[in-house]
Amino acid sequence: MPATIYQQPKTMSSVIISLDYRPHQFLSFKVTEAREGEIVWYGNQATALRCQIRGKSYTFDRQHLEIMSQSERNILYSKLGIDGNKLEANLN
Repeated sequence: MPATIYQQPKTMSSVIISLDYRPHQFLSFKVTEAREGEIVWYGNQATALRCQIRGKSYTFDRQHLEIMSQSERNILYSKLGIDGNKLEANLN
């Protein structure tokens, strides 16, 4: 399996994540705006990432996380203090 090389950017403030969050709802945010991250569990399986962005709660399920690049996910996990390995196990 090829290794993913990830290099932390010098500043997270320049990282913007954009995705279709729901039908007819596009979400774009700076990683620095994300707060209060937690993993959502279904039984013993990590199924989603929940966090606050600009005071509103968002839940990123498997489909949302797959839209993000590996580096975007890693930066977001790092910002939120989340162990991304728990979520990554269920992604492609």
